[in-house]
Parts: sequence; structure tokens; C-alpha cells
Amino acid sequence: MQEEIVIFTDWYVPGYKAGGPIQSVYNLVELLSKHYHVKVITRNTDYQSNKPYSDIVADEWVKVKENQEVFYCSSAKLSISLIKQFIKLNKDKRILINGLFSFYFSFLPLLFVVILGVKKSFVAVRGMLHQSALSVKPIKKQIFLAFARGFGLYKSTVLLSTSVQETKEIKMALGGKVNIQLIKNIPLVVKDLNISEKHFKNENNQLKILFLGRISEEKNAHILVDALQNYPLPIKVVFCGAYVNQVYFNEFEKKLNQLPNHIQYQYINDLPHQQIETLFFNSDILVLPSLGENFGHAIFESFAFATPVIIGNNTPWKNIEEKQIGIEINPNRTDELIQAIRFFHELSPSEYLVWQNNAYQFAKTYFNSNNFEELYLNLFS
Repeated sequence: MQEEIVIFTDWYVPGYKAGGPIQSVYNLVELLSKHYHVKVITRNTDYQSNKPYSDIVADEWVKVKENQEVFYCSSAKLSISLIKQFIKLNKDKRILINGLFSFYFSFLPLLFVVILGVKKSFVAVRGMLHQSALSVKPIKKQIFLAFARGFGLYKSTVLLSTSVQETKEIKMALGGKVNIQLIKNIPLVVKDLNISEKHFKNENNQLKILFLGRISEEKNAHILVDALQNYPLPIKVVFCGAYVNQVYFNEFEKKLNQLPNHIQYQYINDLPHQQIETLFFNSDILVLPSLGENFGHAIFESFAFATPVIIGNNTPWKNIEEKQIGIEINPNRTDELIQAIRFFHELSPSEYLVWQNNAYQFAKTYFNSNNFEELYLNLFS
């Protein structure tokens, strides 16, 4: 009989509004299902939505692919006893918990893992202990972390870190006596592209910018708008991402409406992941001046779609300027952001093609040189 891995996660496909976390789990399930029977327990709604997925049966196991089943929990059935039952039925399996701060899909599964003595459990931290993430609802998170340290909640599980920096953040938040395994995020599979089909800049020297991420304080969307307020050359910028904080979004929207006439803008609330490729194809650069990224799926996907980047300097993607695939900036400095945008604006088509090709080749090399399948099979063995 094939061995099983059970994954708890707040949101999963066909959801897409939570962005990177959904993509991370989906990529992992695709890889693991070649070797294990993978069962995902999740909600039957997308991030920040109360509308159930259409054409998906809730509250029973749904086979989505070979060796892949998903249990889409409805809000009516989701309960403490249901989560306990899932853990009890699967206590001899490998259990992976995606994230830290969800009551039903992080805290309760881990609590019952400890109480019921599950032998093989893993928690993917997903950047949730980064300073920028902890600054959102900080009091609740600090109370939870104090509880977790006091009761040794994470002592019997393996915490999954994706970088040396994240390992430091985990130790700082949860104490040094935890079992941490450093293992890289599985990115998007890099497809074959015809780079020459992508045209640099629109007519009238208009640079095409894409911002792909939540419209939120930690993703720092407003600093791009602030930079464009004082930018002298023609720009077309597309912001694509959901928002949670209505006050922040209202201020962001107000700033957008004050942009000068030579800066064209479009806001897309959200977009299914399969349509993201079109956004990249119609963009010259990705600008994501976020305060911090654990991995940054949007950044890697930008490389994979042959699109150079301008990113904040608190991500795993380092030395990108010398590789000629992008530029790092201080995410709080509009002058640095303006200078970086201007650099790309002033490239000739042939110069831009070098950066474009370098970005694409970097993504291919990164994907091919990291044997993700072997790494994760060793982890769960």
C-alpha cells in the first residue's frame, strides 16, 4: 500500500488569492504525488472570500489527480472535533502543517499532533516569523509565540525553513531547542519561451511595469506610487493583487488617482494563477519593493517569464545586479526606486534583451541545479 502524506493548509487550488502560499503547496503536492498518496485538508473558499468554490463538493474527499485527494471543509462543518478526527485517523502518517497562525489549519493540527503523539510531523514556517509578517497583528502573534515557547508546542515537530535568515528568525521567535530543517521552496516549473516575441516598451518610450502582490503594508505597494509621482518619463503600471486592509487600500487608491497624466495605471484585484503569464508577457519589469520575502514566488516567476526585477533588499535573491537579472533597493527609499526604474527605462532594446535572457537562464539553471525531488523525498523518508 502506498504511503500517505497529509497536509493542512488554509487555502489551496482552485484558490489563488493568497498567492505564494497556495503555489508553494501546489508545487509540493505535484512533486510528492509521484511517490506518495497526498491528502490535502483545506477550506472550500478562497482567501478573503465566503463564496464556496463552484463545482467542488465540500466535506468529503475529492480525487483531483492521480495520488492526490483534497478535503474541502465548509465553514459549517469546520470544528475542533473535525480537526482532531483528521489527526487521530492519520496519526501514523506523515503530517505537514502549512503555516503557524491559523487556528484551524495550523494551531489545532499541531496541538493534536502533540497530544496524540504523531511521530512524523512537519511545520512549514512560510516566512511568518519575518519581522514584516510579525508586524501585522503583532500582539496576537506575540501572545501565541509566548504560549508556544512556554508549552514547548514545537519541540516534537520538524520546522521547515527555506533560508539561513529564516532559520535565525525561527530560533529567535521559538527558542534554540527546536528541530529546524533548511529546505528550499519548490518554484514554478520553468517553461520553454521564445524571448524574441516579447517587445520592450510601448510606443512613445512607455516602460511597462508590473506590481504583483497583495496591496498591503508589507508588500509596500504605496512606495511605487510615491516614486511614480515624481517620475518624468511615460509609464504604464499594472497593480495586481488582493487587499485586506480597507484603510490602507483607500489611501493607495487615493495616491493612484493623483498620478500625473503621463503615468497610466491599472488595478486588477486578483487573477487566476494560469493568467499570470500574460501579465508578465505584457510587462518589461516586475517592481516588488516589499519589506521582506521568504521566497518570493512572484520574483522567481518573473525570472522564469524572462522579466527582470526591481525588488527590496530583504529577500533570498542576492547579487542580482551583477548577474544582470534585476536591481535590489532599500524598500523605504523612493530615490533608489526612481533611479532603478530609470535605469531600465534608458536601456536600448538590445541591452534589455541581455537582462531578459539572463533572467530566463537564471530561472532555468536554478530549477535544474536544485534536485527538489531528491531533497523532499529525503526529508519525508
